[in-house]
Order: sequence, then C-alpha cells, then structure tokens
Amino acid sequence: MSRAPDTERSAGDAERAATAPSGAGKARAPGPGARESRRRGALLRRLLAFADWSALTAALLVVTAASASVTVGTLFWAMLFSPVWILVVKLHGLYDNDHRRIRHSTLDELPSLIAASAVGVIALDGLLALSPVGPLSPATAIAVGGGSLAGSFVLRGVIRFAWHRLTAVAAGIVVGPPDAVDIVARRIATHPETRLALVGYLSAQAEPAATELPRLGSVADISGTAREFAIERVVVTEEEMSEAAAERLIEECKAVGLGLTFLPQHYGLLGRGIELNRVAELPLLDFRFSDPPRSTIAMKRTMDVTVSAFLLLLLSPLLALVALAVLIDSGRPVLFRQRRIGEGGRTFNVVKFRTMVADAEQRLPELVDLAELDEPAFKIRNDPRVTRIGRPLRRSSLDELPQLFNVLRGEMSLVGPRPEEEAVVALYDERQRGRLEVRPGITGPMQVYGRSDLTFEERLAMERDYLDNLSLLTDLAILLRTPRAMIRGDGAY
Repeated sequence: MSRAPDTERSAGDAERAATAPSGAGKARAPGPGARESRRRGALLRRLLAFADWSALTAALLVVTAASASVTVGTLFWAMLFSPVWILVVKLHGLYDNDHRRIRHSTLDELPSLIAASAVGVIALDGLLALSPVGPLSPATAIAVGGGSLAGSFVLRGVIRFAWHRLTAVAAGIVVGPPDAVDIVARRIATHPETRLALVGYLSAQAEPAATELPRLGSVADISGTAREFAIERVVVTEEEMSEAAAERLIEECKAVGLGLTFLPQHYGLLGRGIELNRVAELPLLDFRFSDPPRSTIAMKRTMDVTVSAFLLLLLSPLLALVALAVLIDSGRPVLFRQRRIGEGGRTFNVVKFRTMVADAEQRLPELVDLAELDEPAFKIRNDPRVTRIGRPLRRSSLDELPQLFNVLRGEMSLVGPRPEEEAVVALYDERQRGRLEVRPGITGPMQVYGRSDLTFEERLAMERDYLDNLSLLTDLAILLRTPRAMIRGDGAY
C-alpha cells in the first residue's frame, strides 16, 4: 500500500518529462528572433507615441491660429502639459497591442483611440485650468480633441503602412496536428496583416502531413527550433493538450521570449459577441443570443441609402468610363443581369458590368457540373469566358459598382453575404441557408478576408460570425477595408 503513491508519482513524472519542452524550467537568454522582436517593438512604440504627440501639437497650432481666444501663452502651457496626453493613450494600451497580438490594425484600435482622445482632452484642459492661462473654451477643447483624434488615426496608419513595407515579417511556427496546422496556415496566408511567415510546425504525430508546412520536430524541440529559425511567435492548435502541458509550453515560450497565440478548442463557436467574464478565478464565456435591434437595422438601411446615393454621384465619371471600355472591348450589352437569391430566399436581378462573353451562361455546363460539386459554390480560375477588359474589372471588383442601384432599391445592402445564383442556392442544406437571413451585400467578410481563395466552409464561418454580431461598427470596418482588398486583388478571378 505504501508503494502505490510512489508508483503513481513516478508515472506522472515520466509523462511530464516526455511532453515537457527541452530545458523547461531553466533560465535562458532570449533567442535571436525574440531579441529582434523586442527591438522592433520598442521602436514602433516610440514612433506611435511620436505620432500621437505630433497630432496633438498640430491640433493645438491650428486652433491657436484659427481662434483669437487661444493665445501663445495657452499654446505654451498646453505643450508643457502634453505628456499627459501620451500617458492617457498609454493607459488605454494603445502602444502595446502590436507586440502582444498576432494581428493588429489601426482600424481595430479606433474605439479605444476615441476614448483616449476624450479622456486626454479632459485631462489636458484640467491641467490648463490650474495654470495662469485658464481652461480652454468648450468649442476649442472639442476642436483639439477631434483634431488630435483624426491626426493620430491618420499618422498611426501611415506609420504602420511604412513599417510593414520597411521591416521583415516575423517568423513563426505552429504546434499541433497537421490538419489543424493547415487551417491556421490558410488563415494566415489570407490575412497578410498578421505579418507572420510560418516556417513549419511541431507535432508528436509523424505521419504524412495534411499541410504543406514541414514538420520540424516535436514540442520538446521548441527551444532549439526557435533559435535555429529565429522564431518570434508560436501558434498553438493542439486541442488535446493537457492543462499541465499547456502551462509548461507557456513557461518555455516566456523563458525564450516568444510571442504565444492559442487557438481555443471549439473556436468556431467563439464569435465577437462572446464576452469573457469571471467568477472568482474561473474564466467564463457569456454568449449573447438575440436578433439585431430594429434600430440597428434601420440605421444600417439609412447608411445603405445615403452612402450608395453619394457613391453613385461621386463615381459617375468612373462608371461612364468603365461602360465605354466594355462597349469598345466586347460590344453590347454593357450591363449583365442575373437572377440571384436575396434576403429570405426572395429572387432579384443583380446588375454588374459585363465581364464575360455574351453567351457565358449557356457555356457554363461545359466548365462546371453543378450536380457533381463537393460544396454549393464554385469559382473558375482562368475562366475562358472572361473578356479582355473583364479580367482587370473582376480583379479590382469594379464590375460590381452597378450594384449600388440594387442597394438603393432595397434588394441588397452595402455589406452582407454575397448573393448566389438560384441553381447554387438550391444545393444548400438548412445550415447553409442561414446566410439568407439578411440582405446580400456588395462587399462583406469574404471580400476583405480572402475572396475566392476561401473554401465554402471558411466563407460560411466568416458570414455566420458576421450575422451573429451584426452591428454598424462591423459594417464600417468592412467598408473601410474594402478599398484595400480591391487594390490588392488577391483571390479575385
């Protein structure tokens, strides 16, 4: 009886030794990748702080020049107190997220930047009230806050754009089985803003891989692999990893200075509407199940009408030029109309600039057998039916612009799932018909996160996440990311 505990302890120690990363628990200096990551992170934080200070300075100079009530003395004291602005932005975490997160953009931090600007102008004005010049007038304070916010947003975007062009991407590895590794690799490949180049994966499974990434060893080799390949970030997809093994991996990554990202189990269920809560030390996930409020739907429709009408007026010369190019290249008709399925399964005629030969629909059976499709969607690379002018129009998505008229008529929205043909929707199962719950969109999550490079299930997962968390902020974020996707043209054919 007295030997049993020793036996159990020995077995546990053996299991822990087998799964522990090599050298776990020993103090080690950061590897070359970690050192480079820290150096770049420190430099980027200083550049972002300089951008915020420059935006505040510019706003103060403008209001001083434009307002007779703001004197040079006010400008002097405001500049003297300007470090409080940087402190407020720092307390909102806006200098640390680039290093901590696998993916971060200036657009993502806009809500926090708005909050920081509001608090910053209150703090600055409070300090000015204690100075000999006194506080700013309400109108001037609003101008300083709004100008600083706009300047910070623009300068931060410019700095990150230049940073991404001038610095190398970080090297990363994935920990997990090959099929899960392949999912992560596909997502990172379609999201270049992650700034991560995967060099391989670590897994206990040595069978033939379901991914193009090379297997670099087991998780026990993580320290040596990180040093050999100058790794900066580890992405963990190991769903079967025990809590103890995960803790050891975290400690190992911390010891050698690696960034760490975990893909949680049941990740498909964790949309943006999920909130992390706590009861004592227990982390809890609260799910929000509700239809979008009527006010959100009404505001979405108002935005659709306003923006589409404005864009039609603004882009009318471009629409005329594209129509002329189509007419010269391939004759009439200039516009292409096709029956598509919209909200609630209702049909409507979608309008596009014609990018294919006139008899394209009749020739489709020569290229695709709808009855033999593995999933209810298809895209044809190097489609022989596409005209000469049609290729650049499709790559840039300029052929979709006439759908602004569909938006005005209420058949489509600016943002939503893409409308599909009747024959394709007829192949949907009940789960897949969920994407018909809202008006289809000219752009949507698919268009800004991969386009035709996505599988149908990947596309469906993105659209389900969009539907579960429908909001004006999400629509605005997608609209602001759409021009970049149009310019890049990735996944468009």
